[in-house]
Amino acid sequence: MEKSLQPVGSPAEAAQIALFAPYCGGLQQEEALRRILPQLNLGRFEGCRSLDAGDSHAFVLTWSSVRAPLTPCRCELTFPDSAELHYSFVMPAHELATLLIQVNSAAAVPDFSDAFWQWLLLEHDASESVESGPLH
Repeated sequence: MEKSLQPVGSPAEAAQIALFAPYCGGLQQEEALRRILPQLNLGRFEGCRSLDAGDSHAFVLTWSSVRAPLTPCRCELTFPDSAELHYSFVMPAHELATLLIQVNSAAAVPDFSDAFWQWLLLEHDASESVESGPLH
């Protein structure tokens, strides 16, 4: 079975896909990388975390510019309804890309994986980076 290649939108996009693919699942993730590159370059992701009781918490993740897969990105996670609650952490750009790839794009409300939330809420030390975090 021959796999058809999708045309790449621009030389810059092709370069980003080539840089990130080895860190984000290889060529099998090419379409997912193409899908999340605009978001990655935007520096902002808005979503909502569903809770067991049917409630949810809106959140906003922002990050510094992404230059290369191993570039550390300073991230800020805030909750618009709880201004006092925020998390600051650093993660390599390829882990941020993987985090965005793992978002269920078909979901009515976008959310991060359970592994990310578990790391953030149970294992995260604000003084550490996420280099050995949930996405390895």
